[in-house]
Amino acid sequence: MGDWRRQLRDIRRAMLDGSRAEGEGGRERTGEPRLPHRSDPVTNSQASFVDWVHEEAARASKRSANRSERKGKRDRPSDDKTFRRAEPVSGTPDAETEPRPETRSPESPVFRPRVALKRPLAMPPWCEIGRSLQHPEHSQGGAPMTVRIGVDFGTAFTKVAVRSGVDKILVDWAAVTGDGSSVGRYVMPGLVCRTRKGEYGWLNAEGSEIHGNLKLPMIEDPGTDECPMATLAHLAAVIRYARAYLYGHADLGRKVASRTLRWELNIGCPTKPHENTEVVARFRRLAQSGWKLAGMAHWGEKEIARAWKETGFRGGLETDPGVIPEFVAQIAGYIQSPQVRDDLHALVDIGAATIDVATFNVVLASRSDPLPKIPIFFSAVRAFGTHYLSYNRYRNLGLEPVWDDDAPVESTDSLAKRVGKDRHEIDVIDAEFADSVARCIKSVVDGTRTNRHGYPRSEAWREGLPVFVTGGGAACELYRRAIRKAEEEMRRTIGLDSRFRFISLESFGIASELLEKEAALRTTTAIGLTEDAESIARVVPHRDIGPVTYRRATRVDRTDIYSD
Repeated sequence: MGDWRRQLRDIRRAMLDGSRAEGEGGRERTGEPRLPHRSDPVTNSQASFVDWVHEEAARASKRSANRSERKGKRDRPSDDKTFRRAEPVSGTPDAETEPRPETRSPESPVFRPRVALKRPLAMPPWCEIGRSLQHPEHSQGGAPMTVRIGVDFGTAFTKVAVRSGVDKILVDWAAVTGDGSSVGRYVMPGLVCRTRKGEYGWLNAEGSEIHGNLKLPMIEDPGTDECPMATLAHLAAVIRYARAYLYGHADLGRKVASRTLRWELNIGCPTKPHENTEVVARFRRLAQSGWKLAGMAHWGEKEIARAWKETGFRGGLETDPGVIPEFVAQIAGYIQSPQVRDDLHALVDIGAATIDVATFNVVLASRSDPLPKIPIFFSAVRAFGTHYLSYNRYRNLGLEPVWDDDAPVESTDSLAKRVGKDRHEIDVIDAEFADSVARCIKSVVDGTRTNRHGYPRSEAWREGLPVFVTGGGAACELYRRAIRKAEEEMRRTIGLDSRFRFISLESFGIASELLEKEAALRTTTAIGLTEDAESIARVVPHRDIGPVTYRRATRVDRTDIYSD
């Protein structure tokens, strides 16, 4: 648990492992490190991305010390023992979801998503039907049907899929965000509004504040009992909208109207925090409270606090909400497909804030153990997501940041033309970033190949290591280059026969031929979360894996074979 907390709070320091591989040529780093606010001018257009990484290490150490001090004060009397209000940001339609400088606390996560809203968030009036657990035209006596909602609660965006019986659909958020693009319609910005009266929701009220960065605080301090006010309201809005969307769906709406619905809910959790039981318990409590709140008429601070306090409340759910590691959900379709193989695999998940790299084995079900097992060998989480790729570009070019985390990463040619810069200058900046990504991937692969807690004698090193590349940045050419470079390094170390064998996850999704590649890549987790939480697979953490041992060949005496 401690390792993960330090890694998440000091997401920059974790990247030092990669930068040290550059040798002794590093620059001297001095001064009080901090990440500039967007309102701060960029004064050093030639600053190295690795320099910036090192700058954050000292500040992260201070945040860790402050958090320890805050834990010691947790039980002291306070005027507000129930909840901690999320930090507000501007409520304008195109506001960036970042706390204002004067309100940012030392413990605030460094990551702040940038979302240029097409219009103010607005919950459509027809979503009121989502407060009910049955279709508005439901009649008593309908045959029961299991409906399972899968919520991919991302750092910057939320994606949701719904399974009713054998049918699966992706939830379209265009009615809330106004974004009807082929990709944007399936991603909901991780935002919620708060009015001056203390009411939460997707509201277009004068003077309302937009709250973002809803996920990381849930992981940073899982032991606290403070109510995550804005996070809980966001999840309640997501659940209510998803139920209403199902009821109004052109095809499935008629089917569910004649059935008695039995609801289940799964929510994704980052893989490494999933090993922390406190994180799992907090995510499950969030899902339970969000489900209850979704059926309530008003989402004021008192109502939200009351929903959070009533623990163990299912509110119409057939079972407790499932908290599933995100990468397990991503490969759920593969595990249940005929293409699955029983051996070593790797996954590279490229999100807005981070890239997650993991190596794991797939142990298929057997008579003695009917549930597939996934032992995780090595994993790494680094701040190399698409948000930081764009930040690195603008910072080193000396430009004010104007990108949108909801949009695909801009190509080099397009960026150079738009900002009036030489393409070669951008290529140099991107090359350094790609090298850092490649070193991150290589470190996980090398650890698995050489460490006794890894899988040194897997057939995959010779036949080809199956690799899944997923997430919103999977279609970006820079990350593809970084992965190819990591592959080249592996081949140089092991031999020319070694290679990565890429497996396309989007082919296991919902009607992948109807979705653009990026949309399919960004929704694999939500689709996987609609599977039964008890039958996807069981994760075996790295700490529970003993060293891989091999039987030493013993010399057989000749007299034991030939009696004469």
